[in-house]
Amino acid sequence: MSDSATPSKATSSGIKPSKQQLRRQIRAARRELSAYRQRLASRRLCARLALCPEVKRARHIGLYWPMDGEIDPRPLLERFPHKCFYLPALPRAARTTMMFLHWPGTTPRYRNRYGIPEPVLGRSSAIRAERLDLVLLPLVAFDPSGARLGMGAGYYDRTFAFKQLRPGSGPDLVGVAHQLQCVDHLPVEPWDIPLTLVATDHRVYRSR
Repeated sequence: MSDSATPSKATSSGIKPSKQQLRRQIRAARRELSAYRQRLASRRLCARLALCPEVKRARHIGLYWPMDGEIDPRPLLERFPHKCFYLPALPRAARTTMMFLHWPGTTPRYRNRYGIPEPVLGRSSAIRAERLDLVLLPLVAFDPSGARLGMGAGYYDRTFAFKQLRPGSGPDLVGVAHQLQCVDHLPVEPWDIPLTLVATDHRVYRSR
């Protein structure tokens, strides 16, 4: 399967899929990637990220634990052993924001309600989202302008909503993805938080 086979069908046929259709289609496409291609994509992604000035100057970096075929940003720890990395922890109550907990690189034993490993508050130090320098965000799809389609739960949009009220504040938000997750165009909703850039295993897209 080519890197862009499934998404290109969705965007070049003249029929615009719904967000849910696009989510199903692209999630299935990235799950089809072999373990070898996942590892290769991860290495290429982290090599590109390591050259980004936003990553170079960041001290406190939030990232995520990859699931469901998401590209893996965790090898970035090996490139920057002196930086501090954090994983998001989902809120216990609905419609609230995430916290970020220090992550030393080991596999957390606790899994949240989606089965995603998380550090445990009390065993790991927390940092407010505003105090992070940079956050790597997972996404389902993106377009070359930097628009992002997530899973639809809104965790990241709620957590970083302060950036709409105070433009320029808080961390740089960097979407990361396989190149096959790029589509021609995504609509932007009023609550969507702008990304600084999107990085893939093939290239970097600066938001317009």
